[in-house]
Amino acid sequence: MSRFSEKGYVTKENAPIYLTEDMERTAEWFETVLGWYSNIVEKDGNGKGCYGVVFDNLPEVEFAHIAPFTGFQMFLGQPQKNTISFMQVNDVAALYAYVKRKGWDAITEVVVQPWGGKTCSITTIDGYVIDVFE
Repeated sequence: MSRFSEKGYVTKENAPIYLTEDMERTAEWFETVLGWYSNIVEKDGNGKGCYGVVFDNLPEVEFAHIAPFTGFQMFLGQPQKNTISFMQVNDVAALYAYVKRKGWDAITEVVVQPWGGKTCSITTIDGYVIDVFE
């Protein structure tokens, strides 16, 4: 629970496909920069990740399927370097502050939109863009 308390934000339902050539590095980025959890489910004969997930909920919650999946499904492949997700969170400002505290600068300032919502965008270690809104 300490990681959850430190982050100060919660992700709503989300489950896009995320292609990466280095699953371990990508999983570490999600853990370090976003404070998420990871599980590399399948590896090839050389120990390279082929399928995995990164998620915002505690692993026990995800594995028990008692809440909607809030993360990304990772597959081995060439990253597309485009917008991968429109991710809803309950506190965009907390997400922004957390990411900046972790030293990741590839995040835009939080903007209040004309419709009243708050948004920002994060560019991941693989060059994907995650548009975040509240």
